[in-house]
Amino acid sequence: MEQHKLQYEVLNRHNPNGETGERWEIDVHATPAELDRFAESGYLVREGLFQGEALEQLRDALERLEEREWEKRDNAIAGKKGWGFIPRHLMDKDEVFLELLKFEPTLSIARAMMGPLVRLRGLSARITYPGEDREQQTPWHQHLRVVSNPLPPWFSRPHCMDSLIYLDDLNEDTGAVAVVPGSHNWLDRATPNTHGPVEGEIELRVRAGGGVLIHGNLWHRGLPTLNAKRRMLILSYTPTWLRKSPHGGAQPEDGLTHTFLEDADMEERMLLGVGGYS
Repeated sequence: MEQHKLQYEVLNRHNPNGETGERWEIDVHATPAELDRFAESGYLVREGLFQGEALEQLRDALERLEEREWEKRDNAIAGKKGWGFIPRHLMDKDEVFLELLKFEPTLSIARAMMGPLVRLRGLSARITYPGEDREQQTPWHQHLRVVSNPLPPWFSRPHCMDSLIYLDDLNEDTGAVAVVPGSHNWLDRATPNTHGPVEGEIELRVRAGGGVLIHGNLWHRGLPTLNAKRRMLILSYTPTWLRKSPHGGAQPEDGLTHTFLEDADMEERMLLGVGGYS
């Protein structure tokens, strides 16, 4: 995977060294041309993010979590058909997930697209289960739809990069993901209330361990999971000053990140939502 270096200077008056700002040098795990296409289309496919033992560790950790939260899983499946089971706060629940805090193949791209001051909006998962009907799918949706129409003069557009990391092959059995390229830039319309295809959509398939990086407001949907379970991690990044997602529920009081923060460095604290803004 080709890389290039990107340098930033954050003009921060509170810099204790008396310099004009904080300096960042980022080894971006993508080419400038790929970033340009990402900005225009709203998605970027990355094969082979996890392979071999690393992929198996993620699968095993998610399986352990699924077994521990079986009651939540069953309630979720019964109450919201098609979305499957969505466990959240994964970094608080298993060391394997906490190790993704500074996963450079995605973090470096988030910093290239949004600047160096980014935080983790969260790490969650979605597990969908096979079914006989075609309702085992998700409708068209976006993740950060808070756009006013008409746009105010000083409107601040929300940005988010969601890394959809698949632990199983995306195919006809598990269900591909469909996206509408460029739709993250449509500020005058909402996603349609349908599960079916729309004009301009494309279907994406990746091998297990690969991912699809998307802008949080890209129109996307999951195709039906018909014959095999599909497991996906959602590693999300936003600017540091954006509030946490309201959909994640309460953070576990005994979560791993609480102890981790006691000895965390500046970068780790910022990624976990402590600092990085004025």
